[in-house]
Amino acid sequence: MVNKNQLLRRLAALACLLLLCAGLAGGQLVQLQLVNGEDYVRQSAYWLTTTSTVSAARGEILDRYGRPMVTNKTEFSLVLVYSAWEQEGQAARLLDLAARVKADAAAAAANTAQNGDGDDTDTENGAAAAAESTAELNDILPISDTAPYAYTTDAATSDGARLSKYIKDSADTLSLTAVQQAIADAKARQEQNPRTDEETGEVIDEVNALDATTLVSAADFLSAMRDYLDRNWGLPETMTDADTRTLVGLYYTMRQNGFDNRTNFTFATGISIDLIAYIKEHHQDYAGVEVESQAVRQYDTEYAAHLLGRAATMWAEEWSGDAYGGPYQGKAGYKMNDITGKTGLELALEPYLHGTAGSSTVQTDLGGQAVNEQASSYAAPQPGDNVVTTIDLDLQAAAEESLAENLAQYGRGGAAVAIDPNSGEVLAMASYPTYSLENYVEEAEARNEDARSPEFNRATLGVYEPGSTFKVLSAIAALEEGIIDANTTITCTGEFEYGGQTFHCNNHSQPMTLDVTQAIKYSCNTFFYTVGRELTGKRLEQWDAKFGLGMLTGIEVDEAAGRAAGPTYREQMVAADPTLQDWLGGDDVQAAIGQSDNGFTPLQLANYIAAVVNGGTLYRPTLVKSVKSYDYSEVVKSETAEVKNTIEMSDTTVDLVMTGMSEVTDEGGTAGSVFADYPIKVGGKTGTAEAIENGIKFDNGLFIAFAPFDDPEIVICVVGEGAEHGSSVTPIVRDMLDTYFQTGDVDTVKSVQQENVIVP
Repeated sequence: MVNKNQLLRRLAALACLLLLCAGLAGGQLVQLQLVNGEDYVRQSAYWLTTTSTVSAARGEILDRYGRPMVTNKTEFSLVLVYSAWEQEGQAARLLDLAARVKADAAAAAANTAQNGDGDDTDTENGAAAAAESTAELNDILPISDTAPYAYTTDAATSDGARLSKYIKDSADTLSLTAVQQAIADAKARQEQNPRTDEETGEVIDEVNALDATTLVSAADFLSAMRDYLDRNWGLPETMTDADTRTLVGLYYTMRQNGFDNRTNFTFATGISIDLIAYIKEHHQDYAGVEVESQAVRQYDTEYAAHLLGRAATMWAEEWSGDAYGGPYQGKAGYKMNDITGKTGLELALEPYLHGTAGSSTVQTDLGGQAVNEQASSYAAPQPGDNVVTTIDLDLQAAAEESLAENLAQYGRGGAAVAIDPNSGEVLAMASYPTYSLENYVEEAEARNEDARSPEFNRATLGVYEPGSTFKVLSAIAALEEGIIDANTTITCTGEFEYGGQTFHCNNHSQPMTLDVTQAIKYSCNTFFYTVGRELTGKRLEQWDAKFGLGMLTGIEVDEAAGRAAGPTYREQMVAADPTLQDWLGGDDVQAAIGQSDNGFTPLQLANYIAAVVNGGTLYRPTLVKSVKSYDYSEVVKSETAEVKNTIEMSDTTVDLVMTGMSEVTDEGGTAGSVFADYPIKVGGKTGTAEAIENGIKFDNGLFIAFAPFDDPEIVICVVGEGAEHGSSVTPIVRDMLDTYFQTGDVDTVKSVQQENVIVP
């Protein structure tokens, strides 16, 4: 049993221990609060621990043989960090930074021009200088950079629609009277007499339909914005109109991209080493301004703009809305201001191309200088997956160059699609006119002023009457339905009477008696008028569906469904517009020659003929051959041929239409002048279709071809707007076949493939 003295000694020892601990704790508190208190207060006020996201490079896009089409390059950007950015006096600092970025770009341009006037070495030096600095302000305001100020687009484009919405949302704040009144009137109209969309049947939002850029001039908008910024920021008294345009453009972009305590703002991209050195040297004057390196898109080809598509900084309507694959808010791996796909494969394959972001934690002072390396950490980002397309870059180049060479004289546009009939792989897809992905921003104004709409992908979105190219389907339907056979002949006198109407055939110079193969060769309207009368639109639209005409093909990029003529589609048209006529007998005969309501995309037309020449297999067209990991070590996704439909056709039917298409390219056929002596036997069908645009009538020329005839491995469809005849576009097909088969060249397509073994 413990006696009293022992207990007292133990309690005394415990008390001493507690006093010692209290003394140590008190000493630390004295050290923190009294001795070093001011230092820690100063550090807490002036030191920042910032964790930022490190963006991952997007995956590369290659052609089918591994040749790069879109890769990445490292570029330096000026970034405003919200937590360290000083709000007071920010207008003057923004203008100062903007002036330095513009001077940086001007210096690089001058250096390029100076070095570009000498020999090859000078040219290389000039190119290097240009690559070193392509400084550009992050300004997405669609108003011209210089006076007289004007909108560079309208509400029909995404940029114009975004600005129009901003103006309407800000009408009260900016005191834009005309816009306020228009919004009030629109609301009243919608309440009193709501309108419905003819296609969707949904009620039209009258306010949303307003184009605010037609209600207030660009100059008046800039003036209103200047007044607003002056009230809220306090602007320098020396502000010029040019300064106003710059500042409003930056403010608008900051609002659209987001700039808050969670989102930094990329102020400028492509800055030079000289500007970086200046910002670093004068960091005390640029609190909250950081230099970041990032991977940006590098375009290794000038071709395939429509199918590759654009990638750009995410906009507010993508982050929280459904625009361009959004909403991205809440999706793993995304932050506001990320680079995302906007069109083409960049958009369609966003989940693969977008990489996994890393992170960086840095402790800095308010000037942005690192102060504690031990407090810093870094997790490397992982680039996105690489996409191997089905495109043959040489064939793509041939298509685009030949379209431009042969269609420029008509002053309109056109398209060309090449497809592998045995897999559905798209070998080339070209739309004319095209545009530059590399110079997309610089050429915006010229592009918007081009009435031919260069950004419109005619290959998948252009809907054209097929003309006589449709007669192959009419022949198949009539043969399979038992309306005609190999021995059926019809005499054409140039006129066909039906239902009190006279229909004409001007496709051969004298009366003829023709069977089905001859009718295809000479493109005889009367033969197919007769076929259409017996076949009727009801059965014809069923055959359209079998060949995928008038419906989406399922290709990765944006496309139009088109329209298949027949009672079903006409009923939908009449429901939307009761003034239209119901389906009549005259429509039966016109539909059979590719007229009436028929309208298909070049891709649909190529795919339908592909299903004919391969014996009846309709594939889903694809632009993707495979997706590989960022380091090419693994196959993430491998595309296999997807069959959409198997069309039952007798061997006799196939032989008859194939013979007819063979004779089209023989001497005397509608494409014989170009292909009769071609070294490889080609089959095909020409077409001419009347079109009307803005009240002006013109004829489109179409040609669908395949080769080699006995074992087809490529099908090409070309459409030339205003080309007048199908024969006018046959040289485009010839140029493409020359490249595909490399006629007269010792190299072959297979030899190209062997040069790039990294792609399976």
